[in-house]
Amino acid sequence: MDTGKDFDLRVISNQARFGCGFRTINGKKQYFAWHGYANRNDDFFTTSEITLDEYDRINTEYPKEIIADRETAEVFRQKYVDGHLVIMEGWNKLPNRTEIDTQRYSIARLRGSSCIFPVPDIIRTAGYYVCKLGFTAVGYLDVEQPHVCLYLDQAEIILLKADKDRVQSNRELYGYGYDAYFYTDNQEALEERLLSRGVNVVRPLKVTDYQNKEFVIEDIDGRWLAFGSKQPGN
Repeated sequence: MDTGKDFDLRVISNQARFGCGFRTINGKKQYFAWHGYANRNDDFFTTSEITLDEYDRINTEYPKEIIADRETAEVFRQKYVDGHLVIMEGWNKLPNRTEIDTQRYSIARLRGSSCIFPVPDIIRTAGYYVCKLGFTAVGYLDVEQPHVCLYLDQAEIILLKADKDRVQSNRELYGYGYDAYFYTDNQEALEERLLSRGVNVVRPLKVTDYQNKEFVIEDIDGRWLAFGSKQPGN
């Protein structure tokens, strides 16, 4: 993998973010591994120095880019980031970030998006998303507008306390339409996992007439959430 270049940054997984690379400092190559935690508005990266042997081992264990889940990323972090000398740590920082890059991205860069779900009972709904869908919940209940943030890989949902007793879905309000759409891969395994947890799959996995491979669930409040991906060539 080390091809004689002065710098290389390899993304092994861009879903649960981690990777490796090297850079040249004073004529000597410094090898590193990096791991990122997703946040509401940004990503927190830790970049640590590793040995050439560890660098080669990583590229043997992960010969191509993969779609990794949080557990896979955690194993990588424990093996190649924890216990190593930290080169760089902070929000949205990786070793290839130059001053020009930072200026370019700070001018206009969409860092992500969040679904906003008003619900009658944010604790009840948060419990469903944690237990059934595998999200992590962070509560902000002692603020002017109490809410709970739900995180899963690169997706975020913000639950707000609604003034109404029940949710009106897009289907009720407008006649059709999902309430959220999450792009993902390996839908077969995801659909099987959700079914095993008792999640209501209202539209089983299929390729739609607009050439998305997707399935749709109904959450505890009646919202329809789609999990899909574009088919090749579309």
